[in-house]
Amino acid sequence: MAVLVSFVVMFFTRWWVAEDRKVWMKANWFDLVLVVLLSSPILRMLMALRLVGLVPALRIGVLIRSNRERLMRMLVLSGESLPAAMAMIFGTVFVFGTSTYLLEHGHNPQFGELPDGLWWAFVTLTTVGYGDIVPITSGGRIVAVFTMIFGIVVYSLVIANLTVFLENYGHQHAAAKKTTAEAAVKAEAVEKGQE
Repeated sequence: MAVLVSFVVMFFTRWWVAEDRKVWMKANWFDLVLVVLLSSPILRMLMALRLVGLVPALRIGVLIRSNRERLMRMLVLSGESLPAAMAMIFGTVFVFGTSTYLLEHGHNPQFGELPDGLWWAFVTLTTVGYGDIVPITSGGRIVAVFTMIFGIVVYSLVIANLTVFLENYGHQHAAAKKTTAEAAVKAEAVEKGQE
């Protein structure tokens, strides 16, 4: 932060003492861009992610976008996709739990063993959040945010899929009742025609 402040002070001092400030600004516009970018919270967050080693994890978004339809078919719960959905949930618990364990292990005594990280990830993903194990490092907290968001998404998908399942069940049940009623009417008409 001290480097950023000194850079800003030097930039504006040089601008202030320049004879023609407009010409100087046109010649040094790149320095201004660097000042703005370095003071940007988003850029600082990305730099922190890079220092923590999580920037490669951001590339997962590209994979998700390119396989969106395949993932959506897998996420819609049915008899065939339920094992895949469960494997995805437990895989997510493993990834988030292991990541948090690796980031917290040397700094946080609550993450003494890998099962502690897995327990934390499962509790956080299910949105229970007992608070018995809490990440304290910046990297661990960033993983925690992603775990929380993913937990909310998972439960939203489960509720949406349950709604679709119940709606389809209701339509099938109504269609079956209608077919049965139509068959009864036809059978009654046939009986009346034979008499």
